[in-house]
Amino acid sequence: MLRYINRICLSACLLWTGFATVHAAGESDLPTISLIVDGKGIVTDVAPQIKNARMLVPIRAIAENTGASIQYDANDKRVVVKQNGKQMTLYLGQTFAYVDGKKTALDTSPLVSNGRTLIPVRFISETLGYQVTWDSEASVATVKTAHKKDSQTNTSTDISQTYIVQSGDTLTKIANDHNTSVEALKKRNHLPDSYVEAEQLLFLPDGAKSSLHPLTEKVSAKTLLSSKNIFPLAADSGYEKYYDTFGDGRSWDGESYQENIRKHEGIDIMAPRGTPVYSVTDGIINRIGWNSLGGWRVNITDQSGSCRLYYAHLEAYAPGLQVGDRIKAGQLLGFVGDSGYGDVGTTGKFDTHLHFGLYDANTNQAFNPYYYLQYWENHQFIR
Repeated sequence: MLRYINRICLSACLLWTGFATVHAAGESDLPTISLIVDGKGIVTDVAPQIKNARMLVPIRAIAENTGASIQYDANDKRVVVKQNGKQMTLYLGQTFAYVDGKKTALDTSPLVSNGRTLIPVRFISETLGYQVTWDSEASVATVKTAHKKDSQTNTSTDISQTYIVQSGDTLTKIANDHNTSVEALKKRNHLPDSYVEAEQLLFLPDGAKSSLHPLTEKVSAKTLLSSKNIFPLAADSGYEKYYDTFGDGRSWDGESYQENIRKHEGIDIMAPRGTPVYSVTDGIINRIGWNSLGGWRVNITDQSGSCRLYYAHLEAYAPGLQVGDRIKAGQLLGFVGDSGYGDVGTTGKFDTHLHFGLYDANTNQAFNPYYYLQYWENHQFIR
């Protein structure tokens, strides 16, 4: 807990109004990522290209992130790829390749862009036994070196069957108060043991008595508790346990660090660089680009028009996003990073994490996302 608090003391208080410098980036100015390998967005020094409806990516991106061996013969304009006992040979400008010595047709040929060799990602990945999918909504290719289907947790998220743990509660007390068992509570909430802490959200099992302290005591924006809304990070993405840091003091004023000059207007979720970030709700992008505190961020007004959702400190975005775009719950928005606290492009001022904020669309007042995040965490992607 102390390690977490020490780290987040540097994270941003992300203001909607004039306290932060905003860079109105055009779509072409935004950093983007078009390739995900094993659950992480991969930054490439040359942008992937689409040719004959096929994505080509820099060969280095595949080699460095899958462990494949790559050799390039400049004289013959030949690329040799080896992994797991497989060998592929491709030629620049040619629509054929050799797989373990057998000639195979290609839909499109490898090419050179800005001194980098680009190869068709689907052909090379599927030949090596990887799983490749194309997200047409986000214009991003996903490569998985181990075959696994995307899925969603689909546990019921009945608001009336939620319980906010009170100070002094034990799992035994909660079970007794609601005419259920400790084991049923542990199973329903995937608890490894009987430990609970104040303000933790639990879901009561079927047959339990009505909740004595339901989630509705803590939240006001009921539209955000739609069963279709999801947690912004995948369940298996490696993010860390998050805490209620809403309202904590923050110390960077744009020029220097001073003690507690601002209030933290969101929740920080620590996660590895490149972790995909998904839209919690359906909605419309109302801001995108650089903010001196939040770095690369995107703001989305939810479908009801009453709430705005704020995703900040991104490393990059999914390609093509712009103000006015209609977004669906679960749509890829961008990737976790450490941008912000400075001029455009500033990084490295804090550990990588997603700052997530909620605002009233009419007043621009921030409200606490902590309980909403716990609710959505019961409904998230498994990638």
